[in-house]
Amino acid sequence: MQKNEVKKVIERYNKRLKKFGVKPKTLGWDKERHFLRYHILLSQWTFNNNSLLDFGCGFGDMYNYIQENKLNIIYNGYDINNDLIKEGIKKYQKIKLKSVDFLNSKDYYFDFIVSSGVHNFKIKDNWEFIEKTFEKFNRCAKKGFAINFISNKVQKEFKKEHLYYTSPSKILELAYQFSNKVILRNDYMPFEFTIFIDLENDYDKRKIIYPKFKKI
Repeated sequence: MQKNEVKKVIERYNKRLKKFGVKPKTLGWDKERHFLRYHILLSQWTFNNNSLLDFGCGFGDMYNYIQENKLNIIYNGYDINNDLIKEGIKKYQKIKLKSVDFLNSKDYYFDFIVSSGVHNFKIKDNWEFIEKTFEKFNRCAKKGFAINFISNKVQKEFKKEHLYYTSPSKILELAYQFSNKVILRNDYMPFEFTIFIDLENDYDKRKIIYPKFKKI
């Protein structure tokens, strides 16, 4: 994402913040679907006091979801928009939030990285942005990462000009460049999907299966 595009993204959310306040609508969705996305993003791993980065965290509402569901996760949220970060810190006083351009910063390492809604808006080169995100997450996540997208399988009546619609098959091919242990979920919303890349992908070379399936 180019500097002028970063500036436009920040301005877009600041305008929404002034209009709607500290609400999910500022981030472009309602609370019900907001929490459903968190549920899906965190659905594939068992967390045991693991560190997690919420990339493009907005107000850090995923932290609230984690607390309400008593998940054993050390939450960290990064976002390029400092105004959203400031509001998130006011809202959740114990939260760990930072205004960081993570893709263009030095590498910070976490057990897991997740991203929700970051790739939904049209920019000059969406695919380059997606590839850069995968490469950074692959370097900085020790155990795995997950990202959601709006699917290009969407029906015409739901399409909006300003949104970017991603090919699930193309994302799946990209995911296989980083691990053979991947899951693509398109079972929770008709026109959105989430890709999970598991980086703990060592397998039993004698049986050629992943360890968790040895007893089956």
